[in-house]
Amino acid sequence: MQKLTMEIGMKAIGNPDEVGAAVVDYLRVAGHLVFAYFWARMAQVALARCAADGDGVDPFYRSKLATARFYFQRLLPETAYHIRAARSGAKNLMEFEADWF
Repeated sequence: MQKLTMEIGMKAIGNPDEVGAAVVDYLRVAGHLVFAYFWARMAQVALARCAADGDGVDPFYRSKLATARFYFQRLLPETAYHIRAARSGAKNLMEFEADWF
């Protein structure tokens, strides 16, 4: 995230449209990182609870672990796309002429 922030910031020095072009994808990456952090914390608690409870694990904690796995395997990988899109620059957006709309 720090590297992406610096890249966008450096591009914006030369062209302020770079920030606007990257902002949606940048925020999606930031949001995914926040969700990943909290899912990791929830999974840590659920794993500890599962280890302590043995065979009598509350289904709530099993569902937390399953949801965390789903998030990390299916949703978090979207960040790779959003990073590439944020880096794609403003040119591909700014080429459109206003009267085309």
